[in-house]
Amino acid sequence: MFTIDGKEHDEKKISDKGKVAFSQLQQIAQRKMQLTIEFQNQEVLQKHYGEILKEELPEDEKKKMSDACC
Repeated sequence: MFTIDGKEHDEKKISDKGKVAFSQLQQIAQRKMQLTIEFQNQEVLQKHYGEILKEELPEDEKKKMSDACC
């Protein structure tokens, strides 16, 4: 069963073309979820490596960054 425009439908009762479209929509939804998770992971990694880079700056550069920050 699936819902379109608030109405439930049985995927077994649709045409072959409709079944292909239904399958494609399921795959698209899965891929969107995978991409969302991957994007979130990349944001975490970006923050992590940004923090490592800040820690590795020479002391005078760290001071300049903290003075300019706030």
